[in-house]
Amino acid sequence: MELWITWYWSASQLSSAFSRKRTFLWFLVVLAGLSIREDLFGVTSIVRALSLKEKAYDSLLKFFHSDAVDLGKLHILWTTLALKIFQCQKIGEYTVLLLDGLKVPKEGKKMPGVKALHQGSQNNSKAEYIMGHSLQCLSLLVTGSAQGFAAVPLIAQIHEGLVWSNRDSKTLMDKAASLVAMIRSAIGNPVLIVADAYYANAPFIKLMIDRACR
Repeated sequence: MELWITWYWSASQLSSAFSRKRTFLWFLVVLAGLSIREDLFGVTSIVRALSLKEKAYDSLLKFFHSDAVDLGKLHILWTTLALKIFQCQKIGEYTVLLLDGLKVPKEGKKMPGVKALHQGSQNNSKAEYIMGHSLQCLSLLVTGSAQGFAAVPLIAQIHEGLVWSNRDSKTLMDKAASLVAMIRSAIGNPVLIVADAYYANAPFIKLMIDRACR
């Protein structure tokens, strides 16, 4: 019970990102389901884990499309909370953040954001092309776990396959830099970015220098 009390206290710190109390309560339901589910079948796994009634399925779907959620504010609140409850790793004055791209296979043919993706890997067990979501993720490097270090996800966004405007000419490097800029503004202190060789290019490095990151 003590664990759930701590869990609720942490979740309650995010309530101001929701303009309606009912939406925040559904947010708690989603978080609880994600915390204890035993499979990865989306909303269905949440309903199953919490033994919810069938009609809760539609309500959960509506939650994910609710205009009562301020995602920008939620990202900032979560980052601020993570800095309080975790022992973040620092190198000098720099807070260490981990940046990486992630390709998640999807079976749904009409699922938004799904596109053909190339997997640049030397692992023969991976298919060269898949249909799925392409995301970029930013995590906080923390210490104090049994393994020594852990990555606490701060933000992840689909950065390929979604076109909001024909005038949008942002590259993946631009979008990754925007993630860093958003999280850095919440952290306040300078940040050190740890990423793989994909991000070792002049455009991204220039963007990081412009935003006082390393």
